[in-house]
Amino acid sequence: MYPVLFRIGPLTIYSYGLMVALGFLAGIGIAIWLAKREKIATEKILDLAVYVLIASVVGARLFYVIEFWPEFITNPLNVFFVWQGGLVFYGGLLLAVITILIYAQASKINVWKLLDIIAPATALGYAIGRIGCFLNGCCYGIECSLPWAVSFPNLAGLRHPTQIYASLTGLLIFGLLMVLWRFRKFEGQVFCAGLTMYGIYRFSIEFVRVNPRYILGLSMAQWGSILLVIIGLSIYYILSTRKAA
Repeated sequence: MYPVLFRIGPLTIYSYGLMVALGFLAGIGIAIWLAKREKIATEKILDLAVYVLIASVVGARLFYVIEFWPEFITNPLNVFFVWQGGLVFYGGLLLAVITILIYAQASKINVWKLLDIIAPATALGYAIGRIGCFLNGCCYGIECSLPWAVSFPNLAGLRHPTQIYASLTGLLIFGLLMVLWRFRKFEGQVFCAGLTMYGIYRFSIEFVRVNPRYILGLSMAQWGSILLVIIGLSIYYILSTRKAA
């Protein structure tokens, strides 16, 4: 693994932070490209990007600290070392969506149209960001003997490269959402599809990923995935029914 890519004097470039940043920039590029086709000004997307960046990082870090709080008892200042790894996607997603809802209302932009733009952009950013997890050596899987199993530092045996699974799935979801965006039948369809697909993927991958287990032997991410799929399908049904009416 390569948690530190290189150093320039006192400046240290961490692979995790760099890949998350690149993913975010790629997501902004896709969002701007789609927004132009919806006649939404580039400035609106750039302004929103700043707010979403702050909200997603705060939410993702907050959820991580809550779930793994024993790690920070002896070193509380480590809470702020985000560039070294330790983000929970669902926490970032929750605060990011809330931010988008508020921004859409304040800017008088159709919220479903805006969420349809953000969904594929998020999938692409997620795919790139997970490469940072692989380079950092976090978010690894359980032991296995598959030909593509990977050895992680300070861990026994070969393991599932769940970060690579996540990155490839993110790219697949991105491609599917881009196709759906072109042929969508109602606003909000792409967003709902994105929620549902991510929820199904995340629930499944958790069976080969190392994470604490809670009620009924499921991880927090799996319970969040179940909720996400329910929300995605419910909103999809409501919006499609409204469109048909």
